[in-house]
Amino acid sequence: MIHPTAIVHSGARLASGVSVGPYSIIGEHVEIGEGTSIGPHVVIEGRTRIGAQNRIYRFNERGRPRQDKKYDVEATALEIGDRNAIR
Repeated sequence: MIHPTAIVHSGARLASGVSVGPYSIIGEHVEIGEGTSIGPHVVIEGRTRIGAQNRIYRFNERGRPRQDKKYDVEATALEIGDRNAIR
């Protein structure tokens, strides 16, 4: 179920059974595995792949540009496996 206030880019790939909470934002290059639950006010962007049966709790940001002073806009990616709880 995707909450009506959530914004999911048309290019994002969500497997069956994925739930997206209120006011969450899912970006264009995001892949989310089966049965994963995204809480409210979560932002997932960039080239991010999230496995199956994960739970991402409220107010999380994943896949955004790094906050390292040496980061020079290189291509990056984030991959999260299966059955994790991210708080």
